[in-house]
Formats: sequence, C-alpha cells, structure tokens
Amino acid sequence: MRIAQFNNLYFYFFCSQLIFLPIHFYQTPLISSSINTDKAIWMHIIGVLWSALGYFTVRLARSSQEKISQEEIPEGKRYYFNNIFYVCSYLFIIVGTIVNILQVFLFASPIEYISQILSSDFDVGIRIAYLLSSDEGGLPGIIKMFTYAPLSIYLMSLGLLNFIKLDGVDTQRLKNLSRVALGAVFIKVFFSLDRLTIMAVLLANVFLGFKKGYLKNIRYWVLIALFVLLADYLSAKRLWGFGIFDTTLLYLKLGLVNFQLMIQTCSGYTYGFSTILAPLYFIFKFFHLPMPHFFTKSQYVWEWNPAQYFSSYAFQDFGYFYFVLFYVVGMVLYFIDLKALNQKNIYGSAIYFVVLYGVISFLFVPAIRGIDFWFSLLLPLFLINFFSKHLIVRDLLNLQIRIGDIIRKILVRLNNIR
Repeated sequence: MRIAQFNNLYFYFFCSQLIFLPIHFYQTPLISSSINTDKAIWMHIIGVLWSALGYFTVRLARSSQEKISQEEIPEGKRYYFNNIFYVCSYLFIIVGTIVNILQVFLFASPIEYISQILSSDFDVGIRIAYLLSSDEGGLPGIIKMFTYAPLSIYLMSLGLLNFIKLDGVDTQRLKNLSRVALGAVFIKVFFSLDRLTIMAVLLANVFLGFKKGYLKNIRYWVLIALFVLLADYLSAKRLWGFGIFDTTLLYLKLGLVNFQLMIQTCSGYTYGFSTILAPLYFIFKFFHLPMPHFFTKSQYVWEWNPAQYFSSYAFQDFGYFYFVLFYVVGMVLYFIDLKALNQKNIYGSAIYFVVLYGVISFLFVPAIRGIDFWFSLLLPLFLINFFSKHLIVRDLLNLQIRIGDIIRKILVRLNNIR
C-alpha cells in the first residue's frame, strides 16, 4: 500500500508519538540516569492507543454512511478570492515582519545583532530578550502575536493551493503570496531564532513531497536541506553548540523524565488550563483577572528544565484521566483530515498545515498552550470567512445551457417573423 494513503494528520501524529519508545533508552549527562521512566513510557503508550481509539471511533461511525451526499462533496465547487483578501494578507505579513524586527531592536542595534548572529560570539540573552513581556521591556503580547502572521499565511496558502479547486488567476496569486510569506518567515526565524517555525515549514513541505510526488525533484530537496541546516545552525547558537539532532534527543528525553516526575509529584490538577485552556492565561493577564486557585496550587518536580510535553500537561490537567485528551485529539484529527482531504472544505484546507505543526509540537512544549498558535489558526479563518466566495461550476454550466436555449428560441422566432 502506497505511503501516500497514510499521508494525513493522524498518521504524522501517531508516528511522531512513537519516537518516545527508543528515547526511553537514550542517556545524556545533562539529565540524571537514576530516574526510572518505565511508568511514564507505559502511560504514554496508553495515551497514544486512546488517540487511535478516538480516531477509529469516528471513522467507523461514519463508515455506516458510506454514500456521502453531493452536498458534502460538491464536485464542481471552485473558490475565488477578492482583492481585499490579498491586500489584507500582505498587510499582515508586513506587520508581522516589522514586529519581529522591532522586538529585537529594542535590545540591540541592527549592526550589533547581525554581527553577533553571524559570529561565534552570539549572546543567547538576545533570544531571552525577544521573549520578554511588556512588563519587562518588550512589546505587548497582543502585538507580539502578529509575529506569527507570515507563517500562518504561508501555511494557509499552501493548504489552499493543494487541497481545493482554484482558477488560474487565484492559483498564481496564491503562489506569489506564499513566496512572499516564505521570505518573511526567513526573516522571522533570523530574528526570533524560533525552531518551531522551521519545523512548521518542514512538515508542510514533507507532506506535499509525498502528496505531489516531489521526492525526485532536486529543488525540493534543496529547500528541505536549507531549512534543516538553518535549524541546525540556530540550535548550535542557542544551546552550547548542540546541533538539531542532539537538541531533539535531549528535549525528548527531558520530556519523558519530566512526565515521570509529574506522575510522582503532581500536587493538584489544572482542569484544562495546562493544555486546551492554557491560552486563557494570557487573556486573564491582559485584563488583570485573577487566575483560578487550582492553577496556582498545582506544583510538581522537574529535572534540569521545567519544559513538559503533551502527556505531562495532560496529566497535570486531569491526572489518570489524561487519556481523555488523547481520545479527543484522535477525533479532531479525523474530522480535519475528512474536511480537507476528502470534502475539499476551504476552512479545513486553510488551517490544515497549522494543525499539523501544532500536533507534532506535542513532542515538545505543545504549541496549543500559546496564544500565538491560536492566532495562526484563526487568521486564515478570518481572511477566508470575509474575503472568499465560491462558484458551483456544474450550476454555471447548466445556466449557460439554459441561456443558450433561450437565445436559440428567440432567434428561431425572429426568423419565423421575417
């Protein structure tokens, strides 16, 4: 069976979660080897199995409705976009790029920053400065979230180009939009040193490599190699010379060890505020509202670095009922796959690659915990909801036939009169 048949969100999620199995045996001097992670690995496996149960529950439930109506899959539906759609998209790219640059230049001059990042004297404090809140001298969070606009629009344009029907004009305009957005993404990475952004671009292009058969295309591999080398360079800058491979292994092991410690030491549950409700923290902070008492009382032990991954945060939310979140993840991924890949739904197509990098980030600190991810998810939905329309090609053809018949009848009558 061709691998393209498995080229969907859930397959990527499931395979990425299996990486933790060999990580169980990986050792590093930075993390204590005395912590037994057997329980963590078994609970992780149980969680992944529950995600499969959620995925196939919905899939099997829908299999009884094998004949999907024409309303669900309109064969002739073709979308087009208003000029304001492209104007707003480019505007968001420009604003996002300006905010990215400005956040760095609040702490270092352009010449100083560029010379540092291109030399061996790079100061990791620049990365910390980039993350500072407005209280500590950085830009307000509501402004900083626009730094993800270029990535969001790049991933949106890839989804629209590859999953739905477009006319030639919109296809070319979206290709131009994706190229400009990709250039802005490069600028974002250069100033933010954000490896998650690189991962998002890589994942989308790997997916398309299998879907479109680009694996024999040299230009495709040049792009992949460029982003891998960039990720390796940034990792070496940020973490004591560790390349991207060593950094990935280190953080995967850290996640597993911290999950074990979370299981052993978690003193209270946060009921969704560590995973799906985590962005509410920024809303509470923005409006100066007190956080729920159970969130502040949740305490746990961690090793070397407090970073957790999805299983740990799920446990912090619901304890031994953590598997419910995995079950929901499986269900959600099935529906998005269905909407984008089968039903060619424009909304599912626009957010498809944003969701892809979001679920793969579950290996590390989940992107869904940040307001940036939700901004990336909602921006395409906003643009499409207000600035796109669709035509039913089949209906237009029927209309043309009817108009032709009417014109012929009129001509026949005119001839009879003569």
